[in-house]
Amino acid sequence: MKTVQKLSEIANIRSGMVVAKTANNDEKLLSNAYVRMIGTSDFDDNGFLTPVLEPNVLYKKVIEKNYLQYNEVLFNAKGRRFFACLFKNEFENTIASASFLIVTLCKDCILPEYLVWYLNHPETLKVFDSKMTTQVMPSITKQELGNLEIIIPTFETQKQIVALDLLKKKQINIQKELITLEENYINAITYKKLKNEQ
Repeated sequence: MKTVQKLSEIANIRSGMVVAKTANNDEKLLSNAYVRMIGTSDFDDNGFLTPVLEPNVLYKKVIEKNYLQYNEVLFNAKGRRFFACLFKNEFENTIASASFLIVTLCKDCILPEYLVWYLNHPETLKVFDSKMTTQVMPSITKQELGNLEIIIPTFETQKQIVALDLLKKKQINIQKELITLEENYINAITYKKLKNEQ
């Protein structure tokens, strides 16, 4: 049986940090002196985190409590592209920039992967569409995200939705690869034909 709950009823939401990046030229000598900060530019167009993220923020004690934890959901709440992703401890000692709201689930009724799917769904993003036309720098507040109503089906349905979404993404990637191969093939054939006529 499905239920509907506000996000703030099933999760804690905190803001990312406002800290200055620093050039890290002595990482080997001072590896414990730096942490990593994730920003919007560290994600590709599909919302996947870069596989390489160099330490870029000088360590301070206050940062420790803001380290990202396994299965926390990052929601990019500022700019022209709202999206969510799941942090899987890709990097240790990592924080999120102020562009993000960090969602930590506090109830077991919802899978974090399902929440990411739900937040990224076009129907969900329509709730925030007005921001794009009414604000110069669109942003979602912590309260607005917390007030978002989440439809929560059974665990079995959540798992099925997540699995279907994964298949969809794989299919899209395969289609992109096929298009690239076809373009390369046609380019090679047409260029060869051009060269043969000289």
